[in-house]
Amino acid sequence: MAIHYEPPVCLAVLNPGGRDPFLDYADGPGGYQKGVHAPVNFHAYAAATRGAFFDSTGEFLRSRDRFDAVLVLIRRRTWITLAAIQKLKNAGVPVLVAWKECSNDQISRQLQTVPAIRAYGEILELADGILSPTLAWPPRLGKIDQDSFSRKLKFIPTPYPLDFPFWDFSTPVNERSGILIGTREFGTDSRNHIQALARAASLAHEFDIPRVSVINSDKGKGLRLLRELALSFPAGCLTIHERPLPYLDYMKLISSHRVTYQMDRGTVPGQVAGDCILARTICAGGSSTIEKLVFKEFSDDGTLQQREGCNKIALMLQDDNAYADEVAKSQEIATRLLSFQSVARQLGDWQILKRGR
Repeated sequence: MAIHYEPPVCLAVLNPGGRDPFLDYADGPGGYQKGVHAPVNFHAYAAATRGAFFDSTGEFLRSRDRFDAVLVLIRRRTWITLAAIQKLKNAGVPVLVAWKECSNDQISRQLQTVPAIRAYGEILELADGILSPTLAWPPRLGKIDQDSFSRKLKFIPTPYPLDFPFWDFSTPVNERSGILIGTREFGTDSRNHIQALARAASLAHEFDIPRVSVINSDKGKGLRLLRELALSFPAGCLTIHERPLPYLDYMKLISSHRVTYQMDRGTVPGQVAGDCILARTICAGGSSTIEKLVFKEFSDDGTLQQREGCNKIALMLQDDNAYADEVAKSQEIATRLLSFQSVARQLGDWQILKRGR
């Protein structure tokens, strides 16, 4: 059964002018519905607190009395976010802010103009709180001093609906096999996608792994590259999914593998690792925030000895008892740190939100 809890705060998440439509989580996340955004990433902060996700500032203000605060997402056009925050502050609403695309590389790419930097500095001054879903803090820019910035800043990881059984996508262990490559993009340097495929090919040869799967998201060019890279694998080993999959098919694919492997060194929250949590499987090789928290023994920021990492993965593929133990351990950590109930409590303990209640 789902864990029933009373969230200490009710949070709205606002992506001003965004493409994701309004979603109300007053009754919790519900089950998966085709075409409806899953309660993960920033939607999850709203879902965990039985709040709502908005794309319109005006729409939020019409129902503002229900919410303790609003988390406004900072986008590439920072001045749009600034305008929304100014309107909210004028209405007396407590405002939290967070970068929608929040790795160091992503933030740097979004702060490439004077107007973007200027608006971001004003956002930091106006915000009551600055939420970071990653262990890499956002930059302090503009007139805000370091003490004020530090007082406003808080790390709270993205929650996952581990409390709700209909978000359990696990497959029986005896139906799982092989490795899924977690990354998909050749063009993002920090993903190290080619290196991950090369490492998986070496593992497949050394440990007789019959199945490695990869999803192509780079259209024709990516498909041509993957077909060439398939020559590095044992014959028939690499399965290429030619395009991204619908959510349920994607989650079934993850849960049908014993390990998801990647070499992503970006300072991201860790969506792939979060997907692995819901699939009740193991994520290895990357250094996202969730990997560092939940899959610490398998996380790698580039300093783990290659042989050590390979041996850990091989053990997960070959030893059912060791695999079950590691899955159970990761689920215990994830439930303690990332479940909806846990993150709702972390939000409720934030002094900035306490002052608003």
